[in-house]
Amino acid sequence: MNDDLSFQQRSLFQQGYQHYTSEELQQMQWGLRFTPTACTSMTVAALIYQLPWLAYAVSCLGLLAFLLPSAHPMDLLYNHIVRKPFKAIALPANPLQRRLACLSAGVLNFFVATFFLLGWTNTALAIGAMLVVLQVIVITTHFCFLSWIYELFMRALHKWQLPLSPEEASEHLKQGAVLVDVRSPVEFSKAHLPNAINIPVDDIDTQSEQLRGKTILLYCASGMRSQIALGKLQGLEFPQVYDAGEMKQLEALAST
Repeated sequence: MNDDLSFQQRSLFQQGYQHYTSEELQQMQWGLRFTPTACTSMTVAALIYQLPWLAYAVSCLGLLAFLLPSAHPMDLLYNHIVRKPFKAIALPANPLQRRLACLSAGVLNFFVATFFLLGWTNTALAIGAMLVVLQVIVITTHFCFLSWIYELFMRALHKWQLPLSPEEASEHLKQGAVLVDVRSPVEFSKAHLPNAINIPVDDIDTQSEQLRGKTILLYCASGMRSQIALGKLQGLEFPQVYDAGEMKQLEALAST
C-alpha cells in the first residue's frame, strides 16, 4: 500500500467511500468519473443549445441516483457495458454523500430548465455555468464541494466519527487495549509506537480473528487507513474497536 492516500483518493473518502483500501480506490477512480462526465456533457449540451427538456432529463437522473443508490442509469451503463473491454471493476452502490451531490446537481439542472422556459436565459446560463465548473472539479480531482460541506456540517453536529484523543487512547491502553499499526510492513519497520503490532489495512479483515474479544486501537500515518480499518472491523462486528488516528499525535504514548 502507498504511504498515504492521494488527494483524489482522500476526496473519494470524503464522498463516502470510507471502507475501501487505497488500491481499491485507485481501481475505482476512473470508473467514478464516468457518470459525472456523462451527466455534465448533457448539461453542457443543454446550455449550448438551450434545451430545457434535456436539462430536465439530467435533473431526473440526479433524483433517481439519490433515491436508488445502485440504479443510476450511467452507473449501470458503465458496470454492464463500458468497463468490460477494459476489465475494470464494477462500481459499488453510491454512498449518501455522492447521492446528495447527484441530487443537488439535479436540482440545479431543474432550475436551468425552468429558467430557460421562463425566458430567463442569462440566469439559466449562469446557474448552468456554476454547475459545470463544480462538476469539472469533481471529474478532474474527485473533490466534491457538497461532500466537503456535508463533513463540516456533521462535525458541527458532533456526528462525524473522530479519532480518539491521545488521552483517551492512553486510558484504553492502561486497561489492556491492543495497539494496531495498519501501515505497511516497510513503514512499520522504520518506526512504530511501542508495543504496537502490525496488521496492514489490506489484511485487517483476514487477520482479524487474533483480535477477537480484545479492545483495539488502530493508527496509521495520516488517519485515513485507520478509518478504513475501523470500518472493516465494525463490519465484522467487532464491538470494541477505536480509531486512534495519526501516529504523530500518539507519540506521547511512547512512555505508556
